Parts: sequence; C-alpha cells; structure tokens
Amino acid sequence: MIEDAINSLREAQESILSHRVAYMRGSEGGIARATIGRTIFRTTNEYGSWVRIETRDFIFRKGELALEPQVGDIIIFDGAEYEVLAPQGESVWRWSDPYRTAMRVHTKLVGEEAKG
Repeated sequence: MIEDAINSLREAQESILSHRVAYMRGSEGGIARATIGRTIFRTTNEYGSWVRIETRDFIFRKGELALEPQVGDIIIFDGAEYEVLAPQGESVWRWSDPYRTAMRVHTKLVGEEAKG
C-alpha cells in the first residue's frame, strides 16, 4: 500500500514538477525528465574545519535513464551544464526512497550558457 502511494506521488511529481534535461556521457546520451533538488553534505577538510557542500540534484524515475550515472557524466538543464559528482568518496547517486522508485543524482555546476 505504501509503495503504491509513493508511485502515485512520483507520477504526480513528474507530471507537475519535472523538466526536460539532456543526460550525456561523451557522445552518448539523450533527453530525460527530472525533478530538481539539492543535497547538503557536511565534511571536514584537511585542516579539520567543517565544510558545507551543496549539490544540485536531478531526480529521475526508475528506468528513465538508459545509463547508470557515473562521475564525469554531464546534465544540461536551463542553459547550464552540471557534472555528475559527489564530495569525498560519496556515491554520485542514491535511491530516493526505500522502494527504489527514483534515483537522486548529485551534480556540480560547471558551465553556464552566456545570456544574450
């Protein structure tokens, strides 16, 4: 019953909040639908100071991507380019819920299209 509810919410989330993005690995890739999110990581640097890192996340429904996300993949959204990565050995993606209905992919902004 809970799994059915989560699937229904994912469908609503996708139809109302998702955006078309390009997901690229080298010359391979395609268009997918993703909901935009963020994750905040807290870690320490080599000097023992706390560092806060915020990633732009793209949440894809299970089966939406043809490729499993890897470091260095590129997502293009709203004229900006995001590289798939995560800080200090963290996984670049994780399941977004216990029923694995969506994957959350962590990225960093690496380039923006010039506004004319």
